[in-house]
Amino acid sequence: MCTSTLNVSGMHCSSCSMLITMNLTDLEGVQSVSCDHATGRTDVTFDDSKVTTDRIISEIADAGYTAKLVG
Repeated sequence: MCTSTLNVSGMHCSSCSMLITMNLTDLEGVQSVSCDHATGRTDVTFDDSKVTTDRIISEIADAGYTAKLVG
């Protein structure tokens, strides 16, 4: 398992973070998501043999937000 931390911009409220969390947990290989709209930080734990960080960022973009990998 891998964990990536992303900075997500465009979140305005807890509904935004819930939407991102629901979309990411639907991806095969994603084990857990912690998304905080106040800080813009999203931590994703996933199986990198089933899903990539690029796919996770793409899923966030499809939901209408911008995500960048921290570090």
